[in-house]
Amino acid sequence: MKDAEGTSSHIAAGMCQSADEWANRNRVLADSLAELIHASAQDAGGLAVEVGCQQGQLTDGIAERTPFDWSGIDPAISDREFSSGGRLLQHGYAHSLPLPDDAFACVLFANVYEHVDPTQRGPSMVEILRIVKPGGVVVGQLPNPYFPIESHSRLPFMGWLPERLQKPYWRLSPAPWDHDFYVVTIRHLRRTAEEAGFRVEMTRKFNYPLEVIPESVRWAARLLEAPMRIVPWAWQFVLRKPSVGNESP
Repeated sequence: MKDAEGTSSHIAAGMCQSADEWANRNRVLADSLAELIHASAQDAGGLAVEVGCQQGQLTDGIAERTPFDWSGIDPAISDREFSSGGRLLQHGYAHSLPLPDDAFACVLFANVYEHVDPTQRGPSMVEILRIVKPGGVVVGQLPNPYFPIESHSRLPFMGWLPERLQKPYWRLSPAPWDHDFYVVTIRHLRRTAEEAGFRVEMTRKFNYPLEVIPESVRWAARLLEAPMRIVPWAWQFVLRKPSVGNESP
């Protein structure tokens, strides 16, 4: 058993990015999501917020690429602090945002929905809808839990297991965080967003380029390039709050 665990841990450790690969990943993600914001946001400026901003690295990256006044919200923020780029970060949950109604032209919701407790998914979408201006957008990303190497644990087929088996399996993960995600797909997100009152404008498959993938496993990524067109690493999406007088999809 020790040998099997050691082998699995070694394989999983190879899925962790170096500092340079992680910086490339954040740059690629910011470029991709900024492209969606430029294509979908109607206002040329105004307020924007990242829900689930952690320490604000992506908030800063998006702020450098888009013409909005960005801030962030995250449960891990104790009160009020600032990102390294000087953006205000506040404490809050997606289902309980300390923000005014109809105030934000754009909300970023990237790699967060899979961490929301299932009982709070609907309330979170309703709350995000509340803060978005009529005609404004939510732009985001959702990792595919059925991708062969699950993105949070870096373990093979983690997302295919029932939850009661995921946590014991997690002990083999090289990730420096605890199990904190749920298996949820873009189909679930679309349905919950529509039930909250959003119009789903687009969804698309998304895969990172080779330069962000750990060098030790790039050979496998090359072999998976064709299958990844069908089973992507993640999906990206744009949700729009209907304008006043245009609530129907």
